[in-house]
Amino acid sequence: MTQELEELVSLFRKGDTRALAKLITMCEESEDKARRIIDMLDVDTQRRAHIVGFAGAPGIGKSTLINRVIEEYRRRDLGVGVLAVDPTSPYTGGAVLGDRSRMNRHSVDPKVYIRSMGTRGQLGGLSRATRDAIRLLRAYGKDVIIVETTGTGQNEVDVARVSHTVVVVMMPNLGDTVQFIEAGPVEVADVFALNKADLVGADATMAELRSMVQLRFASNSWVPPIVKTIGTTGEGVKELVEWIEKHYKYLVETGELRQRERRAYLYEVVDLTKHRLSTLVDSEIGSDSHALEKIDFLDGSANPYKASDNFVKHLIERISGHTQQKL
Repeated sequence: MTQELEELVSLFRKGDTRALAKLITMCEESEDKARRIIDMLDVDTQRRAHIVGFAGAPGIGKSTLINRVIEEYRRRDLGVGVLAVDPTSPYTGGAVLGDRSRMNRHSVDPKVYIRSMGTRGQLGGLSRATRDAIRLLRAYGKDVIIVETTGTGQNEVDVARVSHTVVVVMMPNLGDTVQFIEAGPVEVADVFALNKADLVGADATMAELRSMVQLRFASNSWVPPIVKTIGTTGEGVKELVEWIEKHYKYLVETGELRQRERRAYLYEVVDLTKHRLSTLVDSEIGSDSHALEKIDFLDGSANPYKASDNFVKHLIERISGHTQQKL
């Protein structure tokens, strides 16, 4: 395994796309493999790249719009990586929707890498493997990394924790626009894209969005612009990309970029810690069929809080012993 991994990393450093794909697959397979890969790549995983998240409801045209955004970045001779995060199939464990099908025309471009990834049950829409894939794309040298989320409403704000710039995509005729805004990931928006702007009702929706932005973001140093786009024709996409790049420049100049990356890092550390502790609890119970029976439940005075304290103490002792063995 070690020799195979070293060979893959060597090919990866030479720009081999198949090696990139295999390493991402290995990250999806297990946390242990992901840890070894990230350890081997070390500081390369922190190479400069603009991470752009696209959020919005299903059927709003995110994938079609992103297809045009890729074209615009390629006109600027920038390398692009795309992670289309879809719901996970309960049968295969893979991504259900496969949004990359809308972007297949770019598959022959060596400077574009597109990958569908499952949420793996994460409510926020981004799994641990997605964050590892972002690191791999940074190490691979992509200039722009686009993360498209599942469109799961408010839970979609998770994309803001890994992105430098968040594009919230909307469209006309969603019913009560104000109510939709309240339910969506609006608070994390850096840029709004009013897609399918050729539909009837686009001007009314635009007016509502402008009023909302004035109310919510007036006191902010960065006020999100609203860009009309038509994903099927590419109209407005050049302006959208220009605003995305302006936002990145703003982040760099104000020092906010560093702050966002720090917050993302701390969130991931906490998330990984919670996951590992949860795994440890399941493992402890699974490896000892009598583990639950050892938890006090004697009579009417049984106290679940006290029992939980004792169980946590036991787990800490186990972790401490395991750490000392490694050292």
